[in-house]
Amino acid sequence: MGLILTALSYLQSCNNQPATIGDLDKVCFEAQVLPVFLNSCAIAGCHDGTGENDYTFTSYEGILEGVKRGDASASKAYKVLTDIWSDEMMPPGQSLSLENRTIIRVWIDQGANYTVCPDFSDPGGNGEYINPRACFDRDIMPVILSRCAIASCHDDITAQEDYRLTSYNGVMAIVSPGNPLSSKLYKVITLTDPNDVMPPPPYDKLNSEQIDSIYAWISTGATDEYCGETCDTINPVTFSAVIGPVVNNSCRGCHSGNTPSGSVRLENYSDVAAIAASGQLVGVLNASGYPLMPPSGSFSLCRIRQFEIWIENGYPNN
Repeated sequence: MGLILTALSYLQSCNNQPATIGDLDKVCFEAQVLPVFLNSCAIAGCHDGTGENDYTFTSYEGILEGVKRGDASASKAYKVLTDIWSDEMMPPGQSLSLENRTIIRVWIDQGANYTVCPDFSDPGGNGEYINPRACFDRDIMPVILSRCAIASCHDDITAQEDYRLTSYNGVMAIVSPGNPLSSKLYKVITLTDPNDVMPPPPYDKLNSEQIDSIYAWISTGATDEYCGETCDTINPVTFSAVIGPVVNNSCRGCHSGNTPSGSVRLENYSDVAAIAASGQLVGVLNASGYPLMPPSGSFSLCRIRQFEIWIENGYPNN
């Protein structure tokens, strides 16, 4: 709220001492700007890339097409959001709130950078980073599909213990919104006894980042929410920050252990680099000569492009 109040004074020229852009906290593209474009502009039939519009507002690079960095007043994307008395106003028929328009203006005037601003709150009191918010579609479901809803476990066919973890409703059968410690999902992934922990041996236990995201998602209400995909194809694509985490969340569940699916193991950089060098990695992502992977659904075009960029650059261990 402090950012918005200060930002409003920045916009009000009648203020005797208006704030300058340098007085404002940094607006975070990932957490504050992208959700506005996804929920209000990149909807079906509008700027989602499927229609005939000139702009596609589903990613950072797409949004930049309508932005002049450092100058919101000269940015097409901002002008149509604030032209609330004309037929060109966007979204049509319902203007954005003043708060959202202000966030977008400040972000553009600050340079329209790809900013990510994590919250280093520590509700556990153990000095570790806790993800303040995780979204089901983006952060939780890929992990569940890859590590829990696999064949012979909690897929629709086997449904061990009658749990089918292939959808939001199925996952909610073992979740108590707002209370991770009372949620069976959180309990079983944090057990230490190998006879009880999920996923069971020989599958690997979820890593701390995945467990943290599930904790955060349940803590903030366990809603069926889509917060947009964080996908940057402008800055360097690294294995440590981009490729590795995606493989870990969406592929490793099937491609690890003593009997990895298709005899393809994706447990570390060397495994991923080998499959990239063979051409099979791009092949399965595009379903070009190989079955589509992940089998639960294809990655977005932007995500696939990240893999292609990394491979084109020699699949570095960076």
